[in-house]
Amino acid sequence: MENSLGQYSFFVSQLDSSTLCKRFLQSLVKKGNKKIAQKILLKTIFLLQKMQPLVSKDEILAKALKNIQPMFEFKKARVGGMTQHIPGAKKLESQENLAIRWILESAREKHQKTKLIKTQQYSFEYFLAQEIFLAYTNESELKQKKLEIHKLAETNRALAYQRWW
Repeated sequence: MENSLGQYSFFVSQLDSSTLCKRFLQSLVKKGNKKIAQKILLKTIFLLQKMQPLVSKDEILAKALKNIQPMFEFKKARVGGMTQHIPGAKKLESQENLAIRWILESAREKHQKTKLIKTQQYSFEYFLAQEIFLAYTNESELKQKKLEIHKLAETNRALAYQRWW
């Protein structure tokens, strides 16, 4: 039985060793098509290795997620007749899940924009690798999104005593 991943079949075993790669893979799977998600992730890792040949894929993914994962979450509550956003600490696992979701959404948006403009055809893997690399170097717009959440948590810090969760 021939492997459908072709030239990337060597790296399939590496996907199973890294927990971050497994999480990315789970987030990429659509309608149960794990092979397609594996191809996308392997091509993305291949592109990342071209951009940063001296750094391992695990290091790039870990630092990219660390740079953009927010530490706070908000719950809406009615306080004095007004709806307020009450900040609270976010669990590490859900921080990582949110960061992965943000990266994938941003890459999809950029991919859709180029499809609409039809200037040049870049693959989704290219945009995903680009977004991970920008997050790795702290130049992503997702970093700004994280900072906005942290600023909102700072301004609503006085409401933290009303947390119930």
